Amino acid sequence: MSKAIATLLILSLLLSVFIIFFPVTVVNAQGSNVIRIRADGSVTGTDKIRRSGTVYTLDGDLSASVGQSEAFIFVECSNIIFNGNGYTIQGSGVGSAICLLRGQNVTVENFVIRGFSRGVDFWTVENLPSDSNYLSRPSAFGNKILNNKIDASHDVSSERLRDVGWCIYLNDASQTVISDNVFTCQTPRGGVYLGNLTRNTSLNGNNFLGCRIYSLFSDNTVASGNAVDGKPLIYLDGLSNQVFNEAGLVYLFNCSNIVVKSVAPLYDYVTSIQLINTVKSEVVNSSGHVLLVNSSQNSLHNSQLSSLTLDASTYNKVFDNLITGSSACVKLYRDSNFNTIYNNALLDTIYSVDAESVRVAGAETVAIQLGNIEFGGVFNNDVKNNIIINHDCAIKSILSSNNKIAGNLLKDCITGVLLGASHFNIFTENNVTSCQYAVGIHSASSNNTFYYNNFINNTVQCIETHFPTLFPDGDTYSAGNTWNNDTLGNYWSTYTGVDADGDGIGDTPYQVFEYMIDNYPLMKLIQISTDLPQYQTIATPPQNNQQSFWHNRGNLILTISIGIIASVIISLIIYFRRLIFR
Repeated sequence: MSKAIATLLILSLLLSVFIIFFPVTVVNAQGSNVIRIRADGSVTGTDKIRRSGTVYTLDGDLSASVGQSEAFIFVECSNIIFNGNGYTIQGSGVGSAICLLRGQNVTVENFVIRGFSRGVDFWTVENLPSDSNYLSRPSAFGNKILNNKIDASHDVSSERLRDVGWCIYLNDASQTVISDNVFTCQTPRGGVYLGNLTRNTSLNGNNFLGCRIYSLFSDNTVASGNAVDGKPLIYLDGLSNQVFNEAGLVYLFNCSNIVVKSVAPLYDYVTSIQLINTVKSEVVNSSGHVLLVNSSQNSLHNSQLSSLTLDASTYNKVFDNLITGSSACVKLYRDSNFNTIYNNALLDTIYSVDAESVRVAGAETVAIQLGNIEFGGVFNNDVKNNIIINHDCAIKSILSSNNKIAGNLLKDCITGVLLGASHFNIFTENNVTSCQYAVGIHSASSNNTFYYNNFINNTVQCIETHFPTLFPDGDTYSAGNTWNNDTLGNYWSTYTGVDADGDGIGDTPYQVFEYMIDNYPLMKLIQISTDLPQYQTIATPPQNNQQSFWHNRGNLILTISIGIIASVIISLIIYFRRLIFR
């Protein structure tokens, strides 16, 4: 083989390596930043879109690099079909592939879209053509997204929900049909976004792989024949008296008497089961993240959940669950009142994969959070007979009052009970054990009652901080908190007094903190006769086994590429050794 041929071979191989690891991004055929199908029907920015009447057909692959809040193709013309003809639109990781802001009777079909944080976008972008007619048109109406394959990228440089990765980002639109598409995402947080201004959407026969639907308002959305990771995707609005077993994801709106069984999502979706304006329904033997919004008289039980959030939801029962895996097991806020949370095991938020980011943000991991500074407090909830172990904070009460915390085991936490602007709560028959702080009071939490509890081997039994906080009243001192019920106090492992008369109560008060006194400290541990749930904590932080399958796909491609390059290098070494020594 001549030197020229050998040199050419080497250059070709080096070019192949460069292409594998540094793919070249090509702007569209005309070299323009964007492509437009204008309101008058003309096409600018490319020669790869062929027009035949009202049908526009792509005749080749397109690649583009647009900004985070920019779009590549603008469809400004109404009453047309835009057919991808099986070709690919390839992005560089961010932005929108096709902008359909306020589109009217446009069909987008047969595309392969990759490498954009939004595939088909119905919302505003920063590079809207200044001479377009977008802003003068009414809301989007009658559009169809059919038979596309869309793989959305996750823009990791942005914390906005909009940049998570949405195959379709739908908002301010009615009568939209989304059918027979395949959706994939780099993160299970993404998928199809149905904004608050969407109405009368139809979702039919779509296949979600490693992604989900985001939808907090249905407004007459209908769905049928959709699947997520090979299981049925249940999306119901206004139905009653049905049972669903082994679904992939569940979305209930305005429903009643629905039974949801054995939901086991394949990935760590933000929400696996959500009940919106839903009553008298049941979730059993399921896993993942559960969300209730404005829902009442539901029961969630005998499940292994990652988290549970109750937003403006009342009279629900949560029992016999194992909840672990995220930085907050149970959260209640915005007047989620009169709920009962009992016989659950709430474990190990300190080991969750998002624990560090929560702490960096100035918060703490928590087993049960009652109330929220931003969304308000909760009242008259009953939290009893739970096992709560390994948390920054076991029970956190913010702006919340008249709740009863009874019969719980709180163990191995930084703080057992944390109060902020919370009043008239009752804590009784709890075991608070081996915590750095058994009780912490952050701001103006008054008239709470602690009696008949065990405080065992805690570093600090109680502390109240006196410095300005974010709470609205600005008061940093509490008042009227009592540590007995006029006859019985609490057991304190740090109490050093004596019981000369043998009545089981110490002869001298116990100084809890500053002006707070337990006048009737107990000499012996309280025997709390509760049937606590079975549990198993973890000894080491868990590995995140619920990675996106696109992440795994990337590792596979990288492994194959490295293998190919290694084989080529070995072949070259053998070849040149033969040239030298022959």
